[in-house]
Formats: sequence, structure tokens, C-alpha cells
Amino acid sequence: MSLSAILSGIVLGLGAAVPIGPVNVEIARRTLRGGFVAGVAFGLGAVTVDITYAVVSSLGVRPLLDNGPIMLVLSIAGIGLLIYLGVMSLRAAWKSRGADPDKILAAAPPPSLHGGYVTGLLMTLLNPITLAFWFLVVPATTLKLGLDPSHDLPAICIGVFLGTISWVNLFAGLLTWLGRFRKATWIVLADTIGGLVLLGFAAAAIVRTIR
Repeated sequence: MSLSAILSGIVLGLGAAVPIGPVNVEIARRTLRGGFVAGVAFGLGAVTVDITYAVVSSLGVRPLLDNGPIMLVLSIAGIGLLIYLGVMSLRAAWKSRGADPDKILAAAPPPSLHGGYVTGLLMTLLNPITLAFWFLVVPATTLKLGLDPSHDLPAICIGVFLGTISWVNLFAGLLTWLGRFRKATWIVLADTIGGLVLLGFAAAAIVRTIR
């Protein structure tokens, strides 16, 4: 198994996971509300999609990007999910406005790990940017690196998993540590900023879809 392919997979995994986007926004919100495990559960849904796309991309399959109607349906579904999560975030922030910090924490329902995983899965699966990364950027990158995607597929996927899961754990762990200080305040800020950011991504996706 090629070490260079594993390292390339790690770089690709980090390239997919690190940039600020809807997934990282939701990891932040869920970690601050439900703790480390809740954030990681959501992140694992995204990791699953990244690994799946890595496999499909390495095999040279690009049916989604070449099919306009399918991409349109994915874009609309993704926009709908972003709007829903954004509105729910702002609603939670509004309900917590002016409330006692202890009551905010006490009123927070226990996180659904399964629900978080599925939401992370859907959010990443329906993200056109994720599709473009894995089916446009990655093939070009692997060619420049001199990799044979089909031959190096196992090593690349191992690297992608190591890169993405490392980021999810690091990010959730850092937020868990920060959440120890003024946790209730962080929750309200995360809901407010997160909701606005999610709606911003939805608006940008609407503009791209119309164009």
C-alpha cells in the first residue's frame, strides 16, 4: 500500500473537511449544545459521504455532475435543508434571548446521535460544493500527483478517513473545551451566528442554481 497515496488521501480529506461551511457550522452548534459526542456523531455523517465520494471519484464515475436534472434536484434539496436548519437555529436563539443561562442548559433536549449522523450525512450528500470538490478538484489533483486512482483507491480512502475524522475530533474537542467557559452564552451565539451563516449558504446556493 503506497504511503504517498495515504498521505495524499489525508490532504484531500482535510481539504474537504477543514474549510468553513455548513457542516462545520453544525458541528459547532451541536457540540456546544450536546457535547463532544453529539458533534462527532454529526461529523461522522459527513465523513461517511466524503469516503463514499472518494471511492466514486477514484473510479472515474461522474454521472451526477453531467446530469443537469439530478444536480438541480440535489441543489433544491440541499437548499431546503440549509434553510430549515438555519431557521431552527435562529428560532432556538430567539427563544433563549434574555433567559437565565441555567434554564437554557436545562431546557436543551438530549441530543439524538442517530439524528445527528443522518443530518450530517444528508447535508454533505446534498452539498453541490462537496460534489464539485470530489468530482472536479480531486481528479485533477490526483493526476498532478501522479496517482493511479483505481490502483491506489484503498490507500486514498484510508487517508481520506484519517484526515476527515482527525479534523472532526479536533474541532469538536476544541469546542468542547471552549464550551466549559460561559457555555450558555456560547450556545446562544452559536445558534445566532450559525443560523445566519446557514441561511447565507442557502442564499448563495439559490443564486448559483438560478445562474
